[in-house]
Amino acid sequence: MTGDALAVEDLVVSYGNRRDPLRAVDRVTLRVARGETFGVIGESGSGKSTLVMAIAGLLPVARGRVRIAPRGGDLTDAPGSVGRDGQVQVIFQDPMLALSPSLPIWRSVAEPLAPTSFRVPTRLRARAVELLRQVGIGPELAGRGPAQLSGGQRQRVTIARAVAADAPLVMCDEPVAALDISLQAGVLRLLDDLRERNGLTYVFVSHDMTSIARLADQVGVMYLGKLVEAGPVRAVLREPRHPYTQALISAVPTVSSHARARRRALLPGEIPDARRPPSGCRFRTRCRFAQERCAVEEPVLGAGEAHQVACHFWPEIR
Repeated sequence: MTGDALAVEDLVVSYGNRRDPLRAVDRVTLRVARGETFGVIGESGSGKSTLVMAIAGLLPVARGRVRIAPRGGDLTDAPGSVGRDGQVQVIFQDPMLALSPSLPIWRSVAEPLAPTSFRVPTRLRARAVELLRQVGIGPELAGRGPAQLSGGQRQRVTIARAVAADAPLVMCDEPVAALDISLQAGVLRLLDDLRERNGLTYVFVSHDMTSIARLADQVGVMYLGKLVEAGPVRAVLREPRHPYTQALISAVPTVSSHARARRRALLPGEIPDARRPPSGCRFRTRCRFAQERCAVEEPVLGAGEAHQVACHFWPEIR
């Protein structure tokens, strides 16, 4: 597969009023190739979920453009309506919020197949059951409600629902965060299989480096509304350039004695108030390498480079 499925240009998403705005996403630019997975990682409050909701058309955009390529087409400006005219589907972290408690799961899966119908026609049950079978849910469970299923089964139902819509772009917002570790690997394998089988493109949000390493082709690291590092997942995870990325990776638990012996890059303090971010580099108040230049000049991602980093001094500190 060639070409871009998604292009985000100078995207800004703000909350609050004009006098005291909170820029949850601040001038983010990224591109995702068709058939690939772009991972987004960062601490809570970094703007990850806001970014994917804005791309999906579920949040208003203050500035910038979101361009989505239909299947086999060129990038075009996506409409501003919720759901972007069926071009995007979202898999949420909590499947109970995405499924109606009063509907059997086959009807929830079939809803995207009849978007203009007040009630899902019974004739669509066979197609919904087949979609459920593809994600590992047997036909004997099709008539059950969400509360009668396990957490892993419910998440598989929301994945089947996303696939039913035949949208080329799927936003995955922490889809395995609420699952037991024993279930996470199975759901990640399922997502990867469906991507290959159906030619899907993912934007995959997670706080878990392991999930990003398993599923993503490219990764972007967010801090306080901005991308601070981006590039091929292997390059970013093996040779992180930004001090923030280095700290995130060093905090990943490991059972390796060699890895346990490495020096931890601890992050002091908390993420600053997004309404009043630090001047210059937003990470400087927690960075042990910060210098005077960091307070007066904002670093930018290197344009045109495969592995980009927004840090003035990364060649010296890597």
